Amino acid sequence: MTEPRRLKGHSAAATCCIASRVRPGFIATAAEDGRVCLYDLRCKDILFSMDVGDGNPVSSLCFKPGNEEIIYVSVENEIKCFDLHVTTSCKQLESYNYNKDEINQIACHPKSSFLAAADDAGDVKIVDVHQRCLYKTLRAGHQSICSSVQFLPWRSWEVITGGLDSKLALWDFSRGRPNKIMDFGSGGNAGQCYNPAFVHALVVPDLDFVDSVGKICVVARGDGVVNVINLEPELTSQKSKNSSKSKMGTKSLPKGNPPTADQNDRNLHLDYSMGGHVAAVSSVSFSMFGEKGKFIISGGNDKSVKVWDWLKSCDGGETSNGGSDILCSSISLSRKVNWLCTTPSDSENLVVCDTSKLVKVYTVGILPYLEIWYFQPEREQPFAEGGKVKMMESGIPICNTCGEQVGLNAKGEVFVACNECNYPICHHCFDYEIKQGRSACIRCATPYAHDGAAVAEVVVEESVHHIPIVHTAQETGVHARNVSTVSTIDSEYMDESGNPIWKNRVESWKDKKNKKSKAPKKDKKAAEVPPDQQMDDKPQSVDASQPLSKVIPIPKTQLTSYRVVIIMRLIILALFFQYRVTHPVDSAFGLWLTSVICEIWFAFSWVLDQFPKWSPINRETFIDRLSARYEREGEPSELAAVDFFVSTVDPLKEPPLITANTVLSILAVDYPVDKVSCYVSDDGAAMLTFESLVETADFARKWVPFCKKFAIEPRAPEFYFSQKIDYLKDKVQPSFVKERRAMKRDYEEYKVRINALVAKAQKTPDEGWIMADGTSWPGNNSRDHPGMIQVFLGSTGAHDTDDNELPRLVYVSREKRPGYQHHKKAGAENALIRVSAVLTNAPYILNLDCDHYVNNSKAIREAMCFYMDPQVGRDVCYVQFPQRFDGIDKSDRYANRNTVFFDVNMKGLDGIQGPVYVGTGCVFNRQALYGYGPSNLPTLPNKSSSSSSSCCCCCRGKKPAKEKDFAETYRDAKREDLNAAIFNLREIDSYDEHERSLLISQMSFEKTFGLSSVFIESTLLENGGVADWANPSLLIKEAIHVISCGYEEKTAWGKEIGWIYGSVTEDILTGFKMQCRGWRSIYCMPLRPAFKGSAPINLSDRLHQVLRWALGSVEIFLSRHCPLWYGFGAGRLRWLQRLAYINTIVYPFTSLPLVAYCTLPAICLITGKFIIPTLSNLASVLFLGLFMSIILTSVIELRWSGVSIEALWRNEQFWVIGGVSAHLFAVFQGFLKMLAGLDTNFTVTSKAADDGEFADLYVFKWTTVLIPPTTILVINLVGVVAGFSDALNSGYESWGPLFGKVFFAFWVILHLYPFLKGLMGRQNRTPTIVVLWSVLLASVFSLIWVKIDPFVSTNDASAAAQSCISIDC
Repeated sequence: MTEPRRLKGHSAAATCCIASRVRPGFIATAAEDGRVCLYDLRCKDILFSMDVGDGNPVSSLCFKPGNEEIIYVSVENEIKCFDLHVTTSCKQLESYNYNKDEINQIACHPKSSFLAAADDAGDVKIVDVHQRCLYKTLRAGHQSICSSVQFLPWRSWEVITGGLDSKLALWDFSRGRPNKIMDFGSGGNAGQCYNPAFVHALVVPDLDFVDSVGKICVVARGDGVVNVINLEPELTSQKSKNSSKSKMGTKSLPKGNPPTADQNDRNLHLDYSMGGHVAAVSSVSFSMFGEKGKFIISGGNDKSVKVWDWLKSCDGGETSNGGSDILCSSISLSRKVNWLCTTPSDSENLVVCDTSKLVKVYTVGILPYLEIWYFQPEREQPFAEGGKVKMMESGIPICNTCGEQVGLNAKGEVFVACNECNYPICHHCFDYEIKQGRSACIRCATPYAHDGAAVAEVVVEESVHHIPIVHTAQETGVHARNVSTVSTIDSEYMDESGNPIWKNRVESWKDKKNKKSKAPKKDKKAAEVPPDQQMDDKPQSVDASQPLSKVIPIPKTQLTSYRVVIIMRLIILALFFQYRVTHPVDSAFGLWLTSVICEIWFAFSWVLDQFPKWSPINRETFIDRLSARYEREGEPSELAAVDFFVSTVDPLKEPPLITANTVLSILAVDYPVDKVSCYVSDDGAAMLTFESLVETADFARKWVPFCKKFAIEPRAPEFYFSQKIDYLKDKVQPSFVKERRAMKRDYEEYKVRINALVAKAQKTPDEGWIMADGTSWPGNNSRDHPGMIQVFLGSTGAHDTDDNELPRLVYVSREKRPGYQHHKKAGAENALIRVSAVLTNAPYILNLDCDHYVNNSKAIREAMCFYMDPQVGRDVCYVQFPQRFDGIDKSDRYANRNTVFFDVNMKGLDGIQGPVYVGTGCVFNRQALYGYGPSNLPTLPNKSSSSSSSCCCCCRGKKPAKEKDFAETYRDAKREDLNAAIFNLREIDSYDEHERSLLISQMSFEKTFGLSSVFIESTLLENGGVADWANPSLLIKEAIHVISCGYEEKTAWGKEIGWIYGSVTEDILTGFKMQCRGWRSIYCMPLRPAFKGSAPINLSDRLHQVLRWALGSVEIFLSRHCPLWYGFGAGRLRWLQRLAYINTIVYPFTSLPLVAYCTLPAICLITGKFIIPTLSNLASVLFLGLFMSIILTSVIELRWSGVSIEALWRNEQFWVIGGVSAHLFAVFQGFLKMLAGLDTNFTVTSKAADDGEFADLYVFKWTTVLIPPTTILVINLVGVVAGFSDALNSGYESWGPLFGKVFFAFWVILHLYPFLKGLMGRQNRTPTIVVLWSVLLASVFSLIWVKIDPFVSTNDASAAAQSCISIDC
């Protein structure tokens, strides 16, 4: 073969090409440089080029059928339409931005105004370019990338798609359902790892030569096979199956694997045994030269182009030489083929785009053997002058569906179905459309006339020039074949200079940061699509097309008054401190100075707490709209899958019955069972936990169908049966009472079995626990055991009593070995992330503590209203639900409900960048946990701005802060490398050494995610899911591997991805890292609480819980992740949000001034001094204004939040109790841990399991945390007694100053009153050790005070001494 002609014009690799059908030699090419070049092969040079992608690669091109002056171009996730008449200005006519992910191929309907776009998300968008709207979205046909799409010219409402899941899907796009799915990977090649049978490209014949070649489809496969499939028998067999079903039912895909295309005896396989390709086939086309469709031309990654005379196999049956003579010609290339097309010319008729920037044009050498002619008289040009077609002599147009004459109606006139556009369709095809339920014109969407026999308004004459409307329709029928997308994964490794280039076909999956400046704009355009244009064969309800949630702002009157009071309080504070500083108390300067310092700190703490509540909001969700949009009747549910995480450690402290109730409530949630998986992490490797899960899985078979049948709430049996309500309310089924009694009896028996297991586990045998098969339990040593995984229930497990599938339940105990750091709960959660990614890989994760059960079965739907709303969910990293608790006394003595935080502070944060993560009841976006940023990241500030902003970090100095910012920016840049997806890592062994080394050099994934190709591949699936080829037994082995104790070594786990290590409060740190990357969170408060838990209601456990939280905050303050200096370089955390995070790590340090301030009243009463001088009128006004502003702020907060006054007062009380006890210890222990390396181990907070109501409220446990508040309480009581005694001795003039001091002391005593009640207990007895230490310290302090008397001035002391001397004398 002669050297090809090389066409120049591109500066990067050419990706696709198309050839004109009506202008031989006219071609258009596109490349990764974002340019489209047009050539006339009869000319020497390029005609012109235009930049359509702004530097982004063009993935596909398509001429408009019937008007090739219009060209459609796909760039990223946008389709652009250009008019080639206006080449100088590159006029863009339209833009369609409906795809969520990068488009791989676009195709135009040959006879109507529809445009199809296949994208990386596996979806196909059908766009009506005439109506300029989105007509339909085809989803659920592909689980991976949809690589190619074509309309079937002989079927007006059908389209065929292929994807990288090895599936070929035939759709009825008017209904949005697949008629048939053929799987090339489920036959003999099931589980194939090397060169799997991905569908890289496909082509169907044009209508003008479909009669000669048949109604077929040619598929380019990843296993090197060119597959020719006869489509009509496939569709006919499917239609006959559907017609046999009841009309009341709806079509659905059969369960199990789809039909295997390779097993169809009507298919032709052109593979390596016939001299075909030895690597993936990337492009395929019919020959447009000579007898159209006689030859199939294919190009592949083996750097070759094959020309197949495929009709020989149809004409002669078995061919000689084993079928090798079907291969007519083979062209060897120097690079891999991206795309190819043919032209209707006798020379220069094959155009090839490979991985270079030059487009090659070949003359296929088999032309001398062909019968050369260019047009098919009967179909291509029916109106050409001198045509001999009989139907044209009569003037009757051709049906654009079947190609036959339209025919006449009963009146003898030309049959016309649509009076609006006169679209030519025959009576038989019209009847077929009506029977299929399509009552509107395919071109203009005008409803057909009721009589079905409308008469054309245009008088038909014998001269074809008098039929302009019909002529246009026929011109539209000229098919302009579309092209496919960019090359396959291994299509390019070297550019023209010989430099390696990483070009991955699916890099757009994670290429978010390259789109920072463009993604928000495009997302906005996509959001502007009117929801009512998401049409279906049946009109959707109004709710289904509306937003799934809405923001309900606080009423303007309340919000404005709230902000005004805050500003007034800030001004009054400034005036107050001006007065306090300028009016010292000379007689008690030390007391005055201490009080001023404490008050300034309190004001600073108030600012940190108050201003993040500047813009509080409420939200409302619409789960009925969610169901209408994603759960259509008769179709598979399109709701996203969710993986539940439940963590437990010690079953003796966290009762197995509590954990079992949590698991049962999860398994019974109101959500599709195939979308729910529950993972239970047993970090103590306890056989008791495992055995209780076995019993729970068995009981779930009865409990789950009972819950769903009668729609009961809550779905945790312990709490359902303990409700003191009328359980017959709203239950109309006659069998409910009987079944409820039976279920309660079954649950009581289940409790007996669980309690028996607990009783047996109280004493561990000397030889350890033995399993039923006689082997030792692997977790007998909880600190040294292998990883364990057991899968219960699910699609392959036991069904419920109604023979329905149950959600999957998985027991996980990660490996533990001495010498490894396991990172407690955060490490267990990260292990669950990896296990779930390997086994189910749901796109969303909900984590719960073992004592938090699902109280609202629709809670997941509430979260999905945010995630699955395209206008809201793009940048949401987690949806946080408030914590609600059972078993708390009505007065909530120790503020266990934490109502002020959850109902006030969190609503305020929701109006900024979202609430903080509180450790449980949170639905995560899995991609956010992997360290990826949202699709609409803000632009990073320049270096100067980063430097200037880092100067604010005074706590670390300029240089360290700058280094931190630079390091973070560098990590973000490295993240972009990680975001370039490595698709199908299983193909690596099929590459040569150079390509393999290049691929491995890009696998910085392993440095981040660890050495597991299966897990790494799962991170690339934004929509989740597990590959179809996956073998369950192999997945279990891989899951065991990813929970090994050494898996996280030298990776980014706990540092940049997953739950973050470095603090016992990993929840705050994890949420903070996500929001620093630009994510936002959402606070969801459904009317019925989503989750409920049990709180430690006795004083000792409550203080230890608060101590743990405060210690975690101190650890964060002393770490590199401190909000005071971390994350300034990225500029993605809003300032008010940063204030909120600063408040979460600074609040423990308030304990120091608080302890000092609470001792001041006692000191003042004992010494007779006071911290405030004699008040003037102005000072009185300032004090009164300060108190009034505090009261007004609280009152307005109560109004817009709905919090009760009692809850607000309890919160204030425990702020003082915790501040002078747990927070104080946390500060000292945090510094000891940092300076001396002393780590503090905390016992797990015990959970209430007693049947007595509030029995645990009066339980008292000794702890050193109780000493400081007891001492402060005793000192203040002593001070009050001493103050009154002194006033009685001094006369009436001392009573005035006394009231101020006593009021100050009673402020402290009232705040510590719940603590005093906790000390007294039910029997009104206080432990001896507490009384002893408190009395001892108080006595010593008082004696020292009287002896030293430090706040008495020198002159006063001298005068007193002189008086004493004179008296003695």
